[in-house]
Amino acid sequence: MRVQARAPFAGALLLLAGPALGCAPAPPTGELVLVATIAPLALVAGELGAGRVRVETLVPAGATPHAFEPRPSDAARLAEAGALLRVGAGLDDWTDSLLAAAPGARVLTLAEIPGLLEEDPDSPDAPDPHVWLDPLRVRDFVAPALVALLVALDPAGAPRYTEQLADFQQRLDALDRELRGWLEAGARPRYVALHPGWRYFAARYGLEEIGTVQTLALEEPTPRSLAALLDAARRERPEVLIVEPQLDPRITELLAEALGTTALRLDPLGDPRNPTRGSYTALIRAAAQGLADVGTP
Repeated sequence: MRVQARAPFAGALLLLAGPALGCAPAPPTGELVLVATIAPLALVAGELGAGRVRVETLVPAGATPHAFEPRPSDAARLAEAGALLRVGAGLDDWTDSLLAAAPGARVLTLAEIPGLLEEDPDSPDAPDPHVWLDPLRVRDFVAPALVALLVALDPAGAPRYTEQLADFQQRLDALDRELRGWLEAGARPRYVALHPGWRYFAARYGLEEIGTVQTLALEEPTPRSLAALLDAARRERPEVLIVEPQLDPRITELLAEALGTTALRLDPLGDPRNPTRGSYTALIRAAAQGLADVGTP
């Protein structure tokens, strides 16, 4: 079956670091094993490689990649895997130490895909790495790059991978239509976020960010920045404060009360053990449903 991908494989192949590509040695089970830094990458790669690929995740559920410290055993996992999947752009730069301990490891870095990431308004010199929260960017850029990698590592699986790419892209088309229907049915909520992680999602679906508590994840807000945020909230009256299970929840209730808004817990990373966030489409659907519920009159 010949599949017309929405982004060419050839360009994606140029993103792969390491020695010349060929078939990666398969484990005794016959599976190709990949290592991903975060669950969303693992979920997407697992769907695209279903039946031939197993993807392991370094950052466990409930943890944040912004503060993750890899273990020596993680370097051993990488050395035995076919490739490392990472985001880059400052999100998972701790992988550099793993790669130093696993010379020759192949790498796919999303930040190196031309046109995928956008500049972060709060940090003009750095792109915003949270691109997986836009399902159409995943459809058009991330999924084709992942399949290009799978085909390069496992040429025998190319027909299966390209067929699964087409199916995955069609499901993301349907998901996008579903999300637009929910968010257009009610008022799109304006929001404050603990850190600037939801801008790709907001731009895709017409949500307005009033401000963020932290300019960078895990960075302590200053009294001046909090005062400015409170002033903006009083003027704009956002409907929701987005909080994340991976970030410190201690100030959530105080902030929600001070902002005069509702705290909404959204998970940007997912949890394979939880069926409501255990696949890529379920993860994005859960976030959209939470925001749609807030915006419903």
